[in-house]
Amino acid sequence: MLFLFFAYPIWNIYIRLGYYLDNLIFSEFKQVQYPDPVFIIGNYRSGSTFLHRLLLRDQQFTCLKAWEIYFSPAITQRWFIRLLNRISRRIGNPIGKFVDAFDRSLNDIYAMHKTGMFTYEQDSQVFYHIWSSYNLFAAFPFPELAKKYIYYDQMVPDAQRRKEFTYYRDVIKRQMFLHPGKQYISKNPDFSPAVETIKEFFPNAKFINLVRPPEQMIPSTVNLWANNWRAYGTPEESYPLVDILEEHAKHWYQYPHQQLSTLPPDRYLVVDFRKLVSNPKREIERIYEQFGFEFSAEYHKIMEEETIKSRNFTGGNSYSLSEMGLDIEELKQQYKSILEDYNLNLPEREDYTERT
Repeated sequence: MLFLFFAYPIWNIYIRLGYYLDNLIFSEFKQVQYPDPVFIIGNYRSGSTFLHRLLLRDQQFTCLKAWEIYFSPAITQRWFIRLLNRISRRIGNPIGKFVDAFDRSLNDIYAMHKTGMFTYEQDSQVFYHIWSSYNLFAAFPFPELAKKYIYYDQMVPDAQRRKEFTYYRDVIKRQMFLHPGKQYISKNPDFSPAVETIKEFFPNAKFINLVRPPEQMIPSTVNLWANNWRAYGTPEESYPLVDILEEHAKHWYQYPHQQLSTLPPDRYLVVDFRKLVSNPKREIERIYEQFGFEFSAEYHKIMEEETIKSRNFTGGNSYSLSEMGLDIEELKQQYKSILEDYNLNLPEREDYTERT
């Protein structure tokens, strides 16, 4: 409540001030053409972070980092923060030490994947600036508020959709002003129900749709949101609101493929989670070939190393589906026809290894 009524208004004024100063100091950014991003979509816990960060190890790509999303969406703010960092390093780096401590505490709370101020994150979090995001469900677990974001294209009013994606597009435009000539890569599971809106605002966008078998993805998603709600509050149940999470999972499996499958091959690609984690290099090569990206010798070496790491990966979590009120066979049957539409021919498998 303190954040909502005190910190958020100050934060919002700070962000708006940055945009105002951009118009005065860096007005040339307005001449930059709107980009044609690659959007990584699919359900939560389907490997989108893993794929996103693999791609961003190639220097031809760019995206927003957490500190840019939260503290410097404006060009002026990035210039000012970099100036502060240079001064800080000359006096013992107090800012760097504070950020390191903050990142460690953040990873203690949010253990799903490594995060921090300098990691690439979901850029849909810029919608926090205008207080309109499915991600707010983590702090405000009210199903009636989440529903419209589950069915974004159908339930969010046209005026609101236009306002939100005009804002989002302008934030990306600033990123491209600072990183000219690069390809923008966006990773947002919560964009899965918004693909028609995205096509309207980015007519030449490309889409990578990640698909993970439901008997793996849904328990992992339930666990993710349970961790979120424990971080922000004290839920009475160990795994709350499973029915809502299943509802969004089903729609996000079905809807994007229905809307995108008619796009040409150089704009839409389905990636099987299992193939991605078993042989990242092969799947990345397929993405590059289909989308026409150049695969450099340097990045080739990086992907060989990542594939070796992936094959040696032995970590992961196992879940008690009964505690979540889920049944493996029911999940397989419920989603069988949906997955058949993807023509993935996914093999049967009974483990629930995690890969974020």
